[in-house]
Amino acid sequence: MTQYPHLFSEWQIRNTTIKNRVVFPPTCPTWVSDPWNGLFTEMATAYYAERARGGVGLIIIGATHVHPSSLMAPLLMPQLWDDRNIQPLGQIVDAVHEHGCKVAIQLWHSGVRGFPTYKQAAGYDVDATWYTLSPSQVPLGEFPGASTPKELEEEEIEEILDAYAAAARRAAEAGVDGVEYHMSHGYLPWQFLSPFYNQRTDRWGGSYENRLRFPVESLKRIRAAIGDEAFLGYRINSTSFWPGDLDLEDVQQIVSDLEQRADIDYVNVSAGVHHAYIHTPMEFEAGWEKEYAKSIRDVSAKPVLLVGRITTPDVAERLLADGQGDAICLARQLFADPEWVMKAAEGRADDIRRCVAANFCWKSVSRGGRVQCVYNPELGREQEWGHGSLRHVEQPKRVLVIGAGPSGLEYARIASARGHEVLVLERESQVGGHVRLEALLPSRKEFGLIATWLEAQARKNGADVRTSSPVRPENLDEVLAAERPDHVVVATGSSVCRDGFQGWTAGPIPGWESGNCIGWDEVVTGAAHVTGNAIVLDDLCHVVAPLTAVALAQNGASSVRLVTRWPMVGLETILDVYLDWILPKLYQSGVEMLCDLWVEKIDGRTVSLINVHHADDRREVEADAVVMVTGRR
Repeated sequence: MTQYPHLFSEWQIRNTTIKNRVVFPPTCPTWVSDPWNGLFTEMATAYYAERARGGVGLIIIGATHVHPSSLMAPLLMPQLWDDRNIQPLGQIVDAVHEHGCKVAIQLWHSGVRGFPTYKQAAGYDVDATWYTLSPSQVPLGEFPGASTPKELEEEEIEEILDAYAAAARRAAEAGVDGVEYHMSHGYLPWQFLSPFYNQRTDRWGGSYENRLRFPVESLKRIRAAIGDEAFLGYRINSTSFWPGDLDLEDVQQIVSDLEQRADIDYVNVSAGVHHAYIHTPMEFEAGWEKEYAKSIRDVSAKPVLLVGRITTPDVAERLLADGQGDAICLARQLFADPEWVMKAAEGRADDIRRCVAANFCWKSVSRGGRVQCVYNPELGREQEWGHGSLRHVEQPKRVLVIGAGPSGLEYARIASARGHEVLVLERESQVGGHVRLEALLPSRKEFGLIATWLEAQARKNGADVRTSSPVRPENLDEVLAAERPDHVVVATGSSVCRDGFQGWTAGPIPGWESGNCIGWDEVVTGAAHVTGNAIVLDDLCHVVAPLTAVALAQNGASSVRLVTRWPMVGLETILDVYLDWILPKLYQSGVEMLCDLWVEKIDGRTVSLINVHHADDRREVEADAVVMVTGRR
């Protein structure tokens, strides 16, 4: 008898029975040959098979181009605009089906959100269009310098509608159980639905009926292409979180009308037209989208798929029991742990590697790379490091690991699982290293789960982890004599540079010894308390400096300045979407942000700043403390 009866109950989508309520929803990009051809590789087969093996009931392969005009650089997306991908997709389907899991594929056109960069690449089609397409000439609002799209003409609309049908036919030939129509996140179908993007006056725009025509016609042609047996669902935002765009009441009306006009089988509910709400931060409540999904479920007679920062089976079960949705979507969580379902079914919820919403996954793909997880190195490497690859050793060794940060703990976890006798010695009273320190910042507590999980798994595998056990040059011989290891792993990590060392000058800040210069780690641990004027020097531009500034402001500093030589604070947080959540905290906390400036010298409480782009621009500020978020050694 399972402790999660709702989660592990069968359910039906049209003619397809699904063994449980866990869905790996459409995520992107995936494992394809290159951005131009978008052909599934063997990596894709292993990737999806690993999640099917882990017990997922339904996998929906994400964001698959139906037409070349949808190309979206630099993301590596699959395509079904020609027959070349039928056979590779069929391999994925067969591999997923072997584990009793059903599979669908999401059909997608990016519209104005397609970036034509790769179509401009030398060596690609010289006749390629160097523009994006949309119902109207409304430029993309999320990016500076966003291109204005070409307004679609009647024949182009018809061509794209036919492309949806052709892509659906290819998916059916590959053997999928169903297809999903991507109508959310501000892509082309949403652009037709929304009066914000659709300012046409012909039969494809203007009135609500006209704006509804494109998705209705798409769904009808897709249904005709796949026949009556396969299921057809769609993904839609519950709301846009964008001023002037569609909101929840609008979407409820759309959902109700679509069910009357198209033969669809489920609704996959998401939120947000841009990625701030798609890749929500770790501070958000588990299942935060539940009320939005429930509002859609209230007007729909079809199964509703629910998503929203769900990491534990307890939360998933409660959401289902409360009627918030009919199935639970785990996206980032199944990046982190493909065996989530199996562990939940076996009563091993504590063994689940919980997603901490670091969003390194999205940051990786936004740079043109492949999906990666901040602490699951097996992701994308399933062929080498996936299920069954870890082998027990014939001759165990005694291993000494110095340092219990994430790398030392990961080494201990794997080495002990293979049968080695592992001892980890950590200087501090708690494990985690910089992961533990970052978790002490405002709104970053979840990040500490990385260390918590790694330590627990290492101990379960037999590793001996000892805290408050420093290894220093003066006691090294004594430690080695006492433990007699066969192998020593040095995992001592790095330390914060309190002298302001960084890459601008390749040296410390002149005069740092004269001022009250401290590391950000001293602020978060409470080793240093600042009540006067504080300056935070940020050379790294990730979450640490802004949130350290917020912590200072919240904990008694009379004034806080965040100084960076870069053109804006938090540059490195743009791609992991944290900038949208950090900037409001800075403004609310009254932190003054000074950009394009660096410290020329420190003289006691006087800090001399220089504009790195205009040397005549110099200023002096008073600081009772200078907090370094610069280099590490």
